[in-house]
Amino acid sequence: MASARRVASIMLAAMAVLWAPSVSADGLLEENWYALYLMGQKAGHQHETLAEEEGPDGPLYRTTVEIAFTVKRLDMPMTFAIETGILEDATGQVREFRQSIEGALSFVQEGRREGDEMLVSRRAGGVPTVSRIAAHDGLGPWGLRCLQERMGLEPGTTYTAEAFVPDAPGLPVPVHVTIRGQEDVQVFEVRKHLHRADTRMDLMGGLTSSTWFDGEGTVWLATVAMPGNMTLESRRTTRVLALGENDPADILAASFVRPDRPIPNPRRVKRLRLRLTSPTGEAATWGLESGPFQQVEAREGGCEVTLRQATGSPERSYALPYAGAEYADLLQANVWMETRDRLVLRMARKAVGAETDALAAVRRIEAYVREAITGKNLSLGFATAAEAAEQKAGDCTEHAVLAAAMARAAGMPSRVVGGLVYVDELPGTGGGGFGYHMWTEVFVGEWFPIDAALGGHDATHLVLARSALNGTDELFMLSAAISRVFGGLAVEVLEVE
Repeated sequence: MASARRVASIMLAAMAVLWAPSVSADGLLEENWYALYLMGQKAGHQHETLAEEEGPDGPLYRTTVEIAFTVKRLDMPMTFAIETGILEDATGQVREFRQSIEGALSFVQEGRREGDEMLVSRRAGGVPTVSRIAAHDGLGPWGLRCLQERMGLEPGTTYTAEAFVPDAPGLPVPVHVTIRGQEDVQVFEVRKHLHRADTRMDLMGGLTSSTWFDGEGTVWLATVAMPGNMTLESRRTTRVLALGENDPADILAASFVRPDRPIPNPRRVKRLRLRLTSPTGEAATWGLESGPFQQVEAREGGCEVTLRQATGSPERSYALPYAGAEYADLLQANVWMETRDRLVLRMARKAVGAETDALAAVRRIEAYVREAITGKNLSLGFATAAEAAEQKAGDCTEHAVLAAAMARAAGMPSRVVGGLVYVDELPGTGGGGFGYHMWTEVFVGEWFPIDAALGGHDATHLVLARSALNGTDELFMLSAAISRVFGGLAVEVLEVE
């Protein structure tokens, strides 16, 4: 899911750093069709328009990007229809935006600027949530286009701007642009002499893209370096060819990290020591944090990590419900955890029963969710707790989100964890290794990890990031943290107990 959602916002920003063309009579500035390729395989299409509208205080500019995108997870196709619209004034200040995703994941968010605030509404399957966030002056696509026109196309020109990214409307994203000059480029049957601009966006560990465009500002080719050594490429073409048949790549297999030697019986591992290194030889800890079940020590070229099986401390547990103030916000319902949903509430009550001890209660929730989700498959992209409860299907994300929501409904603060876990074999990869995984942490006097998908937290769980899932900003940052290691991680197994 994360990869597909990133495609929409990444491509929108990458394609926006261009010349601004002249206005046509009907207000349409530009319309383009692109065929999208992931890892060299056709994955979908992109349709984008830029139009001028009359506003109360002058002209407004609306950028609309429609993407139909198909990826595979272990040969199971997942298709998303993503539409993003951004309305800006002549200075590039975003006045309104809307983003919708339909497919394995259904999600809608829209926002409207009101003075120094942005009123944002979000909906993921259930009742929408509405919040106010501080507005920032990050430029929308039109503003970025105009900025490049002002900066010019002299080779060697560099500049930095802050961009508005719909996935994280409260976070202005620094964008660094370098003009490279002109190059001969082949796009399908057309050979063109085009300008090239390289862009680096300060998100997801640093995303780099290149665009090739003509003197009218029309993009003919764009490439984006994705996490996990994946490359997304868009090629300008006709509507008919853009809508042609797809041959999607498997993104889950591409993000698989194989260590130097196998780990036998991973679900029984009580202690695991790993050495993580960067292929470039640069010192890196990838933002990994130390805690009760994970200790991180920086080393030359990377770090050493010691992981431990989760064991609770009954003496630290408390009687339900949690009455403290420190984690009170992690008891609240949100767009992903509908703790007031009738089915989620009923499942929480059934799982906990008459148990009043927090540690014992969370162990019961872990076991209950594992049994309740009978359809253990990749059919859902990122369902909400209520959707997972109703459909009783999903992968690790659905198990994690449902367990977190049930814990909150039972009176325990909770959050989800994104990271890597070792599996004996991932189909299509030819052996065992570390793959993307999500699980749950619940505060039971201390933060205690549970894994409803695997039936327990063994010592192969490597934490990359945590999130309360309170809005798309947090989901975005969770995805970004996880993506940092893909394609940039080598794992050596030092000790196994």
